[in-house]
Parts: sequence; C-alpha cells; structure tokens
Amino acid sequence: MVLAILMVLGAGLFRLAAHEFQWWNVAPLAAMALLGGMYLGRRYALWVPLTVLALTDLVLNAQMGYPILYWPRVFDYGAFVLIGVLGLWARERKVSTKIGAALATPFLFFLISNFAVWLFGLNLANEHYQKTVTGLLGCYAAGLPFLRGTMIGDWTFMAAFALVAWLVRRAADGRFRWLVAEARA
Repeated sequence: MVLAILMVLGAGLFRLAAHEFQWWNVAPLAAMALLGGMYLGRRYALWVPLTVLALTDLVLNAQMGYPILYWPRVFDYGAFVLIGVLGLWARERKVSTKIGAALATPFLFFLISNFAVWLFGLNLANEHYQKTVTGLLGCYAAGLPFLRGTMIGDWTFMAAFALVAWLVRRAADGRFRWLVAEARA
C-alpha cells in the first residue's frame, strides 16, 4: 500500500517536474490511474490517483495562466476514473487480463479525451470542430500524434511501476535473501 501511494505521488511529481519537457503527451497519468486500481486498497484506488491528478492540474493551470478549474477537463477525469475502475476489475484476474487492460488504457483515454475536444475544443485552425461524423473523425485524426506519446508514456510507466511492485513483493517474500547475502560478503 505504501509503495503504491509512493508510485502515485512519484507520478505526480514527475508530471510537475517534467511538464515543460514532455513531448507529445508522454506522461504517467493513465499508468497512475490503472495501477492505482490494481495495487491500492479498494478504498483508495480511485481517489488517491484522482487527487494527485487534480492537485497537479491546479499547479500546472496556475503556471500556464489557465483557469484553475477548466470544466471540459471533466471528461479527462472521467476517463481516469474509468481507467481506475478497469484496474480494480483487473486486479484479481490473470496476468493476461492485466496486460490487456494496460494495452487498452491509452486507447480508452484517447477516445474519451478527443471526443471532449470535438465537443468543446478548437482545431489547429483555431476553429470549433464541425459537429458531424466528419468533424469527429477529423478530431481523432488530429489527435493521432498525441496517441503515440500517450502509448509510450502509459506503457513505459506501467511497466516500470509493475516491475517495482514485483521486486518489492519478491523481496518481502524473502526470495532475494541470496542477493543480500552476496552483498554482505
């Protein structure tokens, strides 16, 4: 539990520290939501990652001069809650199910967040998207470069967080005693 909370907080700190240097949406946010659902206690699985997301949003919005509460972002928060619920669902299932959830996560966020951009946002010409199927498809096409970064960020951070969790579990089980003995020798 402590490790999971530290990973979520670490993801939040990474988001704040690296925000200026993030290229094309590479961030630990969806990894934080999914693994929060998988590894945090049921009581904390959704609200701890969501709180970290909200707090980092407040800081970043203030830094960039955006309104503190940007209401269309509610779609992104909904996507993160849904991803957290997916993590809760996958937590007691086979490893293949967990991997499937991890693989689906960036696509789920992409579909939801770009739908919100189509509804409320502006295209690259600084105009509202047409509220037609063509406008929606154009919005999804414009978001494809960001999907690549989202996939890289989500999958990299998920793999790193899962590896750390696995190593800690193995160390707690005493399976690395031989390594400690080697280090002391």
